[in-house]
This record gives sequence, structure tokens and C-alpha cells, in this order.
Amino acid sequence: MIKVKIYNGYIRALYLIMIIFIVSLSGCKGSVNLQSLSDKPKDNTSFPVTITDDMGRKVTLKTEPKRIVSLAPSNTEILFFLGLGDRVVGVTSYCDYPEEAKLITKIGGFKDPSLEKIVILKPDLVLATGMHEQLIKGLEDAGLDVLVIKPNTIEEILNTMQLVGRAAGVEDKAATLTKDLKDRVNAVSEKTGKIPANERPTVYYELWYEPLMSVGKGTMIGQIIELAGGINVTAGSAEQYPQLSEEVIVMKNPEVMVNSYGHDAKKITPEEIAARKGWKEISFVKNYRIYTIDSDCLTIAGPRIVEGLEKMAQYLYPELFK
Repeated sequence: MIKVKIYNGYIRALYLIMIIFIVSLSGCKGSVNLQSLSDKPKDNTSFPVTITDDMGRKVTLKTEPKRIVSLAPSNTEILFFLGLGDRVVGVTSYCDYPEEAKLITKIGGFKDPSLEKIVILKPDLVLATGMHEQLIKGLEDAGLDVLVIKPNTIEEILNTMQLVGRAAGVEDKAATLTKDLKDRVNAVSEKTGKIPANERPTVYYELWYEPLMSVGKGTMIGQIIELAGGINVTAGSAEQYPQLSEEVIVMKNPEVMVNSYGHDAKKITPEEIAARKGWKEISFVKNYRIYTIDSDCLTIAGPRIVEGLEKMAQYLYPELFK
């Protein structure tokens, strides 16, 4: 029974990662320039409007969409954040935030949504991701408008929110809400950007524990660690999600350990982590710097990613981010 629970938690963690990473092989950058985003609200979108999505597809929306289907938790969160929750008529079984999303008609899993269930809902806009390429043709053959969004950095997430706002006819509102998030990101980067490299703490991020898994270069979490002023000890890995031995962590001797295992995972206390074989001499154990961040705030490419960044910065620099 314990093994089954661990396996289920592992699958849940991988699904959360897939939401933000598997849709693209393009790498994430350690810094972010948000100045390209508009600071001023724009007029509401005039329809028809043609939008170029993240697959380079030009999609023309003839009228303002009133019935929207979301094929990913990140898309669902963006829609609700923009105040479009009352237009969402279908979501995946993994869309559980905000609470209202749980009550919306389910169209299948994130990886395998049902074409039939989507078509029955008669949406005038479907928000897909990069991993839904095979489904997109079926949706278009059914006469549905589909936008593919697959942000890979914090900057791209904020740009995606403005794109969705434009597609839904609430471009001015999206610009205003996005500016608030942009200001919060800049508030972090302005402080951490002044910290010399030799004063930045080394960070071990634990994505999973059986086997030990972390994050390498080209991942959203890797970008968050760097933007928060940390040095990711597995950034040099050839893999995006390297598996590690306990001995490797001992050898790297990171100063801070951050974890987030997903909702279905076994709860592991800092005491249990500290008790691992040979870990008592690791810096983050000796100095009691073992922290947990909600996995949704680090793996779902939506507005809560900013909260994840702020929490990471607070853990790395508690005196700087009180």
C-alpha cells in the first residue's frame, strides 16, 4: 500500500512538471526582462481579431468568446485570474484551482482530454498547450477556434496572460493585472540583483525523493532559484530533471534545501530529511535551512508562479524579504 501511494504521488508530481515543461524543449533563462510588457491598460479588443499563438499559428476570432474550454491547469488559473471564470465551460480533471474550477464540467485528463466531450460543450475558444498537437487538428476539423499557449519563463507567463486577455476581449484588464505581477517580480529581482555572486547561497531543490530528483538548466524552477538570488547546485546537469545519489548531495554541500513533492506525496518532515544517511554534516542540515514550497506555485505556469518566486526569495534571504 505504501508503494502504491508513493507511485501515485510520483505520477502527480510528474504531471505538475509536464504542465509547464514538457510542452517545449526551449530553455529558461536565469534572469528576466519585463520591460517589454505594457504598463498602461489598453482599449478592449475589437473583433474580429487575429492572434499568433505560441506555435506560430494565426488564429482569427470573429467574436468575443463566451464559452471557453481549458486543457491545462495553468490555462484555467489564468482565465480565473483575468476574471473570466464565468465563461469557462470545460476543464481537465487536474484543474482544481481556484475552488470554483472543481465544479466545472471535466473533459478528461491533462494529457488525454476527450475530443467528443469538448465538442459537446460547443466552445467558441479552446486554450491548449504544446502537448495537444494531435488533438488540435480534430478540434479545428470540428470548427473550433484553438489557441496554443506554452510559456517557459516568468516573462512568457505574463505575456501569455495579456495574450489571453486580448483573445477574450479584456486586454485592458489583463494589462492592469499583469502589471501588478510584473511589479512584484521586479521587486524581487531588484533586491537580489545587487547581491554579489560569492554571497549567494547554494540551493538543492528536491523535486522527488524516491529516487532523488532535482532540476537542471532550462527549467522554470531553475529560473526561479536564480531570480530569487540562489545558486542551483544541479544547474550544470546535462538533464533537465537529473536523478541524484545521496552521496552527490553530500559532496555538493548546499546551504539551503527546498522541496515540493505534490499534493499526493507522502509528507516528509525536515527531521526525516536531516536523518538521511550521511546528511547530518550537510550545511542545510546543520543550519536548519530545509524549506517546503507548494508545488503548484513552482510548476504551474500561471499567476501563482510569482508567489513561488517570492517565497523562494524569502527563504533564501529572510532578512531581506521580511
